Amino acid sequence: MSDTLKSRLLQLLLDNRDKPVSGQLLSGQLGVTRAAVWKEIEQLRREGFVITSATNRGYQLTQMPDLLTRELIGGYLPSSRKASVICMQEVDSTNTAAQKLILEGGEDGLVVVADHQTKGSGRMGRPFLSPAGVGVYLSMVVQPHCTTDALNLLTSYAGLAVCLTIEECTGLRPSIKWPNDVILEGKKVCGILTKLVSDGENNRVTHAVIGIGINVGQEEFPQELRDKAISLRQAGAQDLCRAKLAATLIQVLDRIFFEEKWLQTTPDAALDQLKERSCTLGREVLVISPREERRGQAVDLDRWGSLVVDFSDGSRETVTFGEVSVRGVLGYLPQ
Repeated sequence: MSDTLKSRLLQLLLDNRDKPVSGQLLSGQLGVTRAAVWKEIEQLRREGFVITSATNRGYQLTQMPDLLTRELIGGYLPSSRKASVICMQEVDSTNTAAQKLILEGGEDGLVVVADHQTKGSGRMGRPFLSPAGVGVYLSMVVQPHCTTDALNLLTSYAGLAVCLTIEECTGLRPSIKWPNDVILEGKKVCGILTKLVSDGENNRVTHAVIGIGINVGQEEFPQELRDKAISLRQAGAQDLCRAKLAATLIQVLDRIFFEEKWLQTTPDAALDQLKERSCTLGREVLVISPREERRGQAVDLDRWGSLVVDFSDGSRETVTFGEVSVRGVLGYLPQ
């Protein structure tokens, strides 16, 4: 049978996972014989789905493998969500894939999810380790429709969305290291990289691609990352369903960018949450620019999410770009 039939069957089981569904009902809705339904059920079982069956009751999906597929993620999303969710087994980068889809007419809210990235990257061109089977690597397309200043909030709001998602799914409470890292126990659990896409005529930003990589199931990291990276599993979240985590994140991003339209309104409550979640404010920081390194104290976030720093020379400045290291976070211990 085709993958399309298997996908339709799986979606029916997902939609009815709180109760058994009779083979007769499944065969009727799918337009195939009950024998064909049984054959596809057996294939799903071989792929790791636990499907119980009982005479006169039918089939019930009771456990799923930890996969990132359109059907599994879609099973946790509301049916009212119209924008596409595209799932890939392997890709160079979900950001790159999403940017290509924009050129092909990809819609607002389109999401690309991958199980494995071969060229995942972060700020300053650094690689982002993206092994298969243990992470959620996701990019969302957003048409900002906002002021230039508000564009600075894209990454900040995405970081807050990740924090809210992790807290909802695990009970853990992450913080945000300005501007783009989500932190647990002083280590990085998630990185965010936002790319802006402009039109060719008047250099106006038409789209943003927000790339998010979450460490979920890693039990250990390479030696060079062990004092800087952590996974949700290492932080205490066991048996976490990546599809549910991805779907929850998509819903939180949808609420922020499309339902409540934070980019257009910059609500004070959102800024309050960013400040509350910050592990940068009140800490000693090292601000690194192409010309120099300066030490100071992070004291505030302005209306557009930029970092306000009191430097050791007595000056106060707003930092909008560059590298900011925070004492005690990601292994930073200044002399």
